[in-house]
Amino acid sequence: MFARAALTARSGVISRPLARRMAYAADHTPPTMADLPVPSGSWSEAHSKKQTKNNLHLLFGISFAAVTLAVAKNSGLVELGLGPKIGK
Repeated sequence: MFARAALTARSGVISRPLARRMAYAADHTPPTMADLPVPSGSWSEAHSKKQTKNNLHLLFGISFAAVTLAVAKNSGLVELGLGPKIGK
């Protein structure tokens, strides 16, 4: 009884090769350049908007990293290992 249950459970675990089942479609036409979307609007305007967004994202990331590092250093959580303190 246990052997039959083990064989049944094993058949569910064993992976079988996947079949792609790609059939020939009679009405299929290969894609052409005419199927691609046509650009509209000014390229320079779209580029400047995208660059503005990317630059703001970069500035936010740099400022967030700098503030995080400053807070971690001032709280004593991180020791940067800059050397011994020299002073009178």
